Amino acid sequence: MADRRPTRPSAARAKDHFTAQSESDDEGGRPTRSSRRITRVDLSKLDVASLHRYRKCYKLGDAPATATKEELLPSVSRHFAHQVVDEEEVLLKFVLSVQRHNQQQQQQRVYNAMLLKQHQQQQHQVVQHQLQQQLQYRAFQQVGQGQQPNHISHIKGGVMKPRR
Repeated sequence: MADRRPTRPSAARAKDHFTAQSESDDEGGRPTRSSRRITRVDLSKLDVASLHRYRKCYKLGDAPATATKEELLPSVSRHFAHQVVDEEEVLLKFVLSVQRHNQQQQQQRVYNAMLLKQHQQQQHQVVQHQLQQQLQYRAFQQVGQGQQPNHISHIKGGVMKPRR
């Protein structure tokens, strides 16, 4: 091991940081409350209706229903600050939710494409049927008038082409 190169200062600092962080973790591998980053959220930017919804959703009884923004902010801020969030779990659920949503969207696109194709086929069949009826009607009219029926040999591109 004497041949080993000396450790760079940046690598040594990183190692010290990870060692210190792992010592602050609890037995489950999650950071303890003291090692978490403290994120500040400015709840004063929320309007009164949002603060009232937050109070109602979390059943904060220390502010009256007719409270002003200044009266709601302390209780909402205090409650919000005491919320513990498992970031890994939240991110995992978010990613799974996005994947599920994308899968549902893809299934909806496939279903819509299938419906569109069926509709186009039905429309094509209707047009073909209408053209056949028109041909039969014209042939019937020509026979009724004593004329030789003008047979139509084929239909190309949706336009009737008479045989000459």
